[in-house]
Amino acid sequence: MEPVGTIQWVGKGVTQEAFEELTLLGHTMMEEIEHIQECGGCAECGTCRVRVLSGTLTPPTHEERELLAEYPNEFRPDERLGCQVRPLGNCILELPKEEPEDLRFID
Repeated sequence: MEPVGTIQWVGKGVTQEAFEELTLLGHTMMEEIEHIQECGGCAECGTCRVRVLSGTLTPPTHEERELLAEYPNEFRPDERLGCQVRPLGNCILELPKEEPEDLRFID
């Protein structure tokens, strides 16, 4: 894999190489950054969300678009699913300060 840039994790003190082949969830796992993922990265729960402060990322997958459409009031406009999105260049990202609610259990 060839890096496409770097990812800076705000509040974690970590900057790492960015690889288009890996999701943002995969990147946090590489750096051993705690990143909640209640559904195992299947785009079903929304707990792996990442706040995008800047950077170029892949477009939303079909699964990500479906979850965002189903729960529009649960996501900020600058949030993406870490289990679905991949970096395409330099990114500055932030994980939620509090664990997001698992959307599978919302009425």
